[in-house]
Amino acid sequence: MKKNMNLSENFYQNSLFTFDSFACFCAVDTINVSPDEARNVIKVVSQKNKPVKFAFEPNDGLVRVSLKSGAVEERNILSSLLSINEDKIENYKKFFEKNGFFFPINIDKFEEIDDDSLLIIISRMKATVELMSQISEIQRKNYDRILTLTLALLLSPETTIQIGPHQYKTCKHKKLYDELNISASINDDESKLKVDKDYNIKITDSIYGEYKLDLDSYRHFMYDDDLLDNFWRKIVHSYVNHQDANEDARLIIEFLFHTFVDIGWFWSVSFDNINFAQEPKWDKFDDKLKKALLEVTKIVIAEEINSNITGVYPEYDSVIMEPRWRVESLMSALYFSIFYMKPNLELTRLCANPKCGRYFKVSRTSLKKKYCCPECANRANQNRYRARKKEISI
Repeated sequence: MKKNMNLSENFYQNSLFTFDSFACFCAVDTINVSPDEARNVIKVVSQKNKPVKFAFEPNDGLVRVSLKSGAVEERNILSSLLSINEDKIENYKKFFEKNGFFFPINIDKFEEIDDDSLLIIISRMKATVELMSQISEIQRKNYDRILTLTLALLLSPETTIQIGPHQYKTCKHKKLYDELNISASINDDESKLKVDKDYNIKITDSIYGEYKLDLDSYRHFMYDDDLLDNFWRKIVHSYVNHQDANEDARLIIEFLFHTFVDIGWFWSVSFDNINFAQEPKWDKFDDKLKKALLEVTKIVIAEEINSNITGVYPEYDSVIMEPRWRVESLMSALYFSIFYMKPNLELTRLCANPKCGRYFKVSRTSLKKKYCCPECANRANQNRYRARKKEISI
């Protein structure tokens, strides 16, 4: 017992913070909206007789700790959450019953959250982690995936949930939307535009140096309601009329303009795909635009993380006489795990076994480790062997 206590004391001393919460009782109700449509509602209530304790240690991330012995009960809580298959709503129920809910909740009545809102919150978290690893990969980067996730985070509408007294909103990317509000005050005055003898507007562009936009095309963009919706009209207006915008905001505007106008118009984007209106012109997705994408992705990642660690505060611990962090919720603690990742040194990869879905840490210089464990690697090898054997028999 004394040995365990020593380990516990050393562990807490090395921790950047500890966080106390309560497990919760969790139920899933299915509501039939119509004969052809049903939705799930997750109902949670705090169990004050089941306290849980977390600690954050730089090498292990966020862990759940035994209240009795101080031993680690489960490591890398963030990975456990991200590894849950979104179709397995029951597994989210189990996660909350072990770790408590994202935010403090009532002890005497159920709080409700629909599964769509829950999955949006977790999808944004997954996308942020995946993007951090994707842009730091030494091997060939998956630019199509980076583009999809970046656009999804940047353009998805804000989701709000009310849990007891706590209102949570997903990140609204201020650099983009503040710029659109600023540029909206600029009048659309063609006499102030630089137009050459061929009636092309000459635009200073940090991606391509200079870009020429046909004046007639610009007029169609701005005045044909059937051609562009209001959001994309604002993007075009900002791109043409506010070329001296804030550097980060300007890069986002330029990137969105070129993606939409040069690669292809799209109706919507999810965390799985971009819904293009027609076949995209991938040949336009050149090295300059890819470089711009990586810079925009970094801006988006920073805004996502900063938006979600507002519940983390520095404080000085009078017991150990060292600085510590104060954490208000499990959501803040999970994003602190993301905040503290070091993608220049290690990556959080998704296991290459499609039936696994688990995230695991690996050195950035490890080019070959694609599986979270030997069992997954063996299963993948067996599946490939069976597939080859089946091809031969055919």
